[in-house]
Amino acid sequence: EIDIMDYKLLANLFARYSKKHLHRSELDEIYLKNLLLRRFNEISDYVGEIDYKDIDNLKVPDYLIQELYTLLGKEDLLFATEILGLLTPSPSEVINKFFELKKSSSLEALNYLYDLQIKNNYIQKTAIDKNIKWDYFTHNNRLEITINLSKPEKNNKDIAKALTVKQENKYPSCLLCIENLGYGGSANHPARENIRIIPFKLDGDDFFMQYSPYCYYDQHCIVINKKHVPMSIHKKTFAHLLDFVDIFEEYFIGSNSDLPIVGGSILSHEHYQGGIHKLPIMYSKPRYTFYSKSKELKIEYLDWFNSCIKLSSKNKNAVFEAMEVVRTKWIAYSNNEIDIINFTNETRHNTITPIVKKENGEYTAYLILRNNRTNDIHPDGIFHAHKEYHNIKSEGIGLIEAMGLFILPGRLQRQCKEIENILLNGADESYYNEHNDMLIHKDFIARLQDTYKITKDNVKDVIKDAINDTCMHILENTAVFKNDELGNKSAIKFIESLDL
Repeated sequence: EIDIMDYKLLANLFARYSKKHLHRSELDEIYLKNLLLRRFNEISDYVGEIDYKDIDNLKVPDYLIQELYTLLGKEDLLFATEILGLLTPSPSEVINKFFELKKSSSLEALNYLYDLQIKNNYIQKTAIDKNIKWDYFTHNNRLEITINLSKPEKNNKDIAKALTVKQENKYPSCLLCIENLGYGGSANHPARENIRIIPFKLDGDDFFMQYSPYCYYDQHCIVINKKHVPMSIHKKTFAHLLDFVDIFEEYFIGSNSDLPIVGGSILSHEHYQGGIHKLPIMYSKPRYTFYSKSKELKIEYLDWFNSCIKLSSKNKNAVFEAMEVVRTKWIAYSNNEIDIINFTNETRHNTITPIVKKENGEYTAYLILRNNRTNDIHPDGIFHAHKEYHNIKSEGIGLIEAMGLFILPGRLQRQCKEIENILLNGADESYYNEHNDMLIHKDFIARLQDTYKITKDNVKDVIKDAINDTCMHILENTAVFKNDELGNKSAIKFIESLDL
């Protein structure tokens, strides 16, 4: 590794990094070095030979960022982001390069943008790679489970509250607004000088695509309405999603539903999520299969943990119209026998989580039926994770988890070690008084002690199996039609009522 002695050398190394990894030219390298020297309050260049071998081999800029922090004597992500934004080609240059590449290969263009956002630290790959991941195979299906160490846990009540908060003088209005492009950040808003976006139209409306800085799966993108308008599932939504997969056939695209509890973490700004990754629901087999009257549309009710209708056809319009039929029929649907009530006075409870994929010219839509009603027994949501599972996951089950990829809070990494210790050595009331954050696991630990004979050899597997089962049960909690005789009978009756 290079022994960095001063800001002058660091300016040269950052400039070289930009040429080697961020698609800048030789002239840009000189230009950027001088801009950095000025930014570092230096008036002359580094004197001496520089060995660039290590810089040329870097996969991410972490090393340079750490050296910057060493010179500063503190961590300053806002300053580091400013520098990496300066090194990155301008938004218009990135857009031009993207669409030039797309002429020959859509995937090549997407790979270019994704790699750029890793190399300029917008996607902090090193932090993301620390996330703990595993697969769970059960009931002819698979779940992907991650303990996420790079994003804080959010509370459902805070998410709902954000919808009603006045945005007076807030700039940018939210984390998704186009005004984030180049924004320098603040104490409560991340810096975004290094973000780059790709604009396009979906059904005539202005949208743009960027990657998620947390990247829960491969090439996790966010597709955002240029206007700051609330999330809403409507007929236009389906046109947007279907148009997107015509532009980027390599990606799936989906929308979180538009209601608290069963929606995403940002309901104040319309956006969709997609990517190249094939999520577990896409491997799910049908429990029941139907066909439209014209036979050109296949309608499947999936053998999945929650309640999902899958529509497939080579006819884009047939899928589009059928999606709208499902939406309107579901919004009007009530069934007291299985706790589904569509409205409480003027408050709507029914909505859907739609996902679209295109493969070999065939359009596929996954419509996950949702209901956000609460009652005295389940004050956090009848079709939400039930109370006994909140120690593992209490946030809303959005699009990604409804499709089978669980994003569990980072606190579990530490808490699982504590649970392991309690299972092996026990804990009295004084322990829980001293460790308040472990109180949520008390009943969970008791269940494990009652169910398993726990040893040093099996304790880790016992905890992991219990987390797996919890995730499966949470998805089952979200099913509006339970996988029992009454639930399946009701599902079939609902699908037949669509009259497709």
